[in-house]
Order: sequence, then structure tokens, then C-alpha cells
Amino acid sequence: MVISVREMRVLEVNCIGLGIPLRMFMEAAGLHVARVVEEKLGGREGVEIAVMVGKGGNGGDGLVAARYLASRGYRVYVLPAYDPGLISHPDAIANIEIVKRLDSVKVLKPGRYDVLGSVDVVIDGLLGTGVKGELREPIRSLVEEANKSSADLKVAIDTPTGLNPDTGEVHGVVFKADVTVTFHDVKPGLLKRPDLVGEIVVANIGIPREAWLYVGPGDALHRVPRKPRDAHKGMGGRVLVVGGSRYYTGAPALAGLAALACSADLSFVVVPEEVRDVIAGYSPELITATVPGDHFKPGDIELIEKYIKVFRPHVIVFGNGIGREPSTLEFAERFIKWVIEKGYYLVIDADGLKGIVYGETKLGWKVIITPHRGEFKSLTNTSLSGDIDSDLEKIMNASNVLESTILLKAPVDIIVSGGKYRLNKTGNEAMTIGGTGDVLAGIAGAMLAKTGSPFEAAAVAAYLNGLAGDHIYYTTGDIPSPTKIVEVLPSIMKDIVNAHLATYNIDLEY
Repeated sequence: MVISVREMRVLEVNCIGLGIPLRMFMEAAGLHVARVVEEKLGGREGVEIAVMVGKGGNGGDGLVAARYLASRGYRVYVLPAYDPGLISHPDAIANIEIVKRLDSVKVLKPGRYDVLGSVDVVIDGLLGTGVKGELREPIRSLVEEANKSSADLKVAIDTPTGLNPDTGEVHGVVFKADVTVTFHDVKPGLLKRPDLVGEIVVANIGIPREAWLYVGPGDALHRVPRKPRDAHKGMGGRVLVVGGSRYYTGAPALAGLAALACSADLSFVVVPEEVRDVIAGYSPELITATVPGDHFKPGDIELIEKYIKVFRPHVIVFGNGIGREPSTLEFAERFIKWVIEKGYYLVIDADGLKGIVYGETKLGWKVIITPHRGEFKSLTNTSLSGDIDSDLEKIMNASNVLESTILLKAPVDIIVSGGKYRLNKTGNEAMTIGGTGDVLAGIAGAMLAKTGSPFEAAAVAAYLNGLAGDHIYYTTGDIPSPTKIVEVLPSIMKDIVNAHLATYNIDLEY
């Protein structure tokens, strides 16, 4: 298997969310590197080893390896690229302080390139997966001197410095390794440049299955693009909600407000004319447009098409509060077909699901549907037992029939797209209040506008909705009403990792 840098970062932050300090993985990584070096040396004595370290986590891995190798009796030199005071990674800082206390490891001053010409082993812990473009000084000179070295063994930690681990691209100079010890899974770029990476050793550093199985803070942090500093209105996403009826005025408003709370830039709501004033009254931030009457009808599609041309939404959220009038259900079926034909991203929730004809409607893999177990049975005529393993097969089958991502709302949410799946544990029993599903649909719309991936958007939306509810329930003792969830979403998204740790009372002291 291969894994991208982004996927590794997702896993690392999800591990933090599970209460696993990253320093534990740094310790495991350094130990594996030391073991590989020891194995390659085959019991040779009197060996001298130079460990080049940068100021990030890759350098921290190298410092741990230096400590283990010194404990085996090797003569170990640590060659920092920068003054140790400039090391930025907190776990690398801790490890440089440890190494500096050891008589068995010699920490050299930056710039001591001469040591590279006399050692038997050179270990590259300079940049790893953090490379961006051409190497700059002092990293560049260190790599050049290391490549000139006549050392018997050259080992790269995770990926050779200067090699793009995702693409295999090289911009200028790159460390030429005999062995690359990479972690958890192979990065795709390594496979493209065997001439630079040498033998690939994949080290299991203990990342648990739960880090990828369950959606976590790493997904919200690394799968959702952040706005650039020079962002303009619309770059955060434009979401259009089509919903509401004379009986259900709050549903589309909650969906639209949830999209805004998740930093969508614009939220439009198309509603029946007779309930517009009620829905517009929820917030001046909602831009409302209307169709005639107090519920949706097939003839409204032409007018909605005009609104769409003006608003230019990235995503349409459909179904919240539309009701079950026969003409509305006919409208739902026709509207869904129209949206799919036009190629828009779509989130279908609540009574909008009744516009899907199972076995006939093909959603073209640009759609998220959000049924609970009862709605799933109504849609597919298939009952779910609540056993995740057996339910997964049924949901995967339905996903393929519909050509859609399915976000099944349950005590443990199940997110499926074809053969891919994730689970979500956030959320609590107090969130059965009406309206939380509308909030979820709005979040999903905002995430889909930002990511362009229905599967990733659905997973992150389930996590964020549940985390917000848990944050309210566990940290304040309040009932997580839909309006309260909308209120706390912006602060949670601003600092997702600490919000997660505080909500679940996770202490990361090592």
C-alpha cells in the first residue's frame, strides 16, 4: 500500500485525538532507524555515525536514532543544520535536550561538514516529507557534502531530503540513500525513484487502525482547505438551500446558517413565498429567494434554475423541510434529476430523499445523501440491524446502486462511497432533537463546497456536527440544540484539535 503526505498528517492528528502523543511515534521511528542501521552493519565494531538533523519532526526521529545507536556502542555525531535553539518541533526540542546531556553522543556545531568525510554511516534526518521546492541553505550544502561522503551506508529517514514524497520530483540536489526507512506505509514518490531511495524499509511505528477507521480532528484539519490571506468573497464556498414549507420553516434556515457557521462565504435559501418572512427573520446573513405558494411544485424548477444562474452555488442542499405534499414529492423527483443532469454537487436530506427512485435514480457520484436507518429502509427496502459489519455491506451495495456517498446517521455514523468507508463516533443521545439533521446537511454542503469530494465532505461533516454537540453536552452540561450547535461551530473549527481534546478531556502529557 502507499500513503500520501496528506493522509499521513491526517493519521497523525487523529492519533492526537485518540490521546496518543506524537512523541511516541517519534520514539518508535528513531528506534526502527537504529535497528535498520545495526542490521546493515552486521555486528561491525568501531563504527562512526553522523546523524544530520533539521529543525522539524524528521530531525527529532534522527535524534532518537542517535540515542539508540549510541547505546549500542557506536560513536555517534549529531550534526544540526541549524543552531539547536532554532529547532521548532516540540518533540524534537525535547530530544535535542536529552541528547545534549549524553556523553555518548557528540553534538557538533552547525557547519561541521568535515565529519561527513570520515564517518562510516550518514543518516539523513533533515527534512523528510516536509520538502517544498528547491533546497535552501544550509540544508542544500549539507546534502551536497553528504553525497560526496565515502560512507559505507547512507540512510534516509522517511524520505530522502530533496525528494518530493508524493510525486518523486526532485528540484536540484537530493540526498542519495542506500536505504530509506519510511513509516507506516510507502509514500508514492519513493517508488518512482529507486536510484535515490535505495532499499525501502517500511517501519510499523504503531499508528492504530482507529486513526483511519474513525473520522477525527486530522480529517477536519487537513482535508478541508483553509482560506488564503488574500481570499475574496466566494472562495469559501457558495451554498444554496432549497427547502421549507408551511409546516417546516426552521429546517432550511438551520441548514443555511450551519453552512455559514462552517465558513461558507454565502448562503442562499430558496423557499416557498408564503414562509419567506419567517425564514428570512432567522438571520440577515441568509439571502432568500422564493417560489410561489406555501410548498414546492414541479413548475418551480424553471424559476429555481434562474436563481441558480444568478447565485452560482458550488453546492445545492435539498430537502430540508419541504414536506410531503404529492406535488412536492413529484417536484423532488424531477428536481434531483435536473440537478444531476446539470452536474451540480448536491446534498439530499430529509423528505428530499423521497425524490429518489431506488434502482432507477443514478446520482453520478456527486451527491451526498443523509438518511437515518428508518429513511434508509424506506429508500432501499433494506433493514439495518445496528451491527456495523453487517450493515456496511448493505450500505455499500446501496451506494453503488445509487452512485452516491451515503452518510448514514446512527449512534455510530457510517459514511460510504462505493467500496470506501469511514465511521464516526462523535455525537450523543441528546442530539435527537429535531433540526440537528438540518444542521448536518448544511455542514455537509459547506464541506462539499470546500473539498469537492462528497466522501471526504460527508465524513468531516458527521465529525464536526457530533463534536459540536458533544462539546456543548460534555463541557457545559447543556442540551445541544441545533441553534447552539450552529453557535459553537465557528470556535470549534478555529482550533479543531484543542476543541477535540477539551471536549473529550484528553491529556497528552507524555
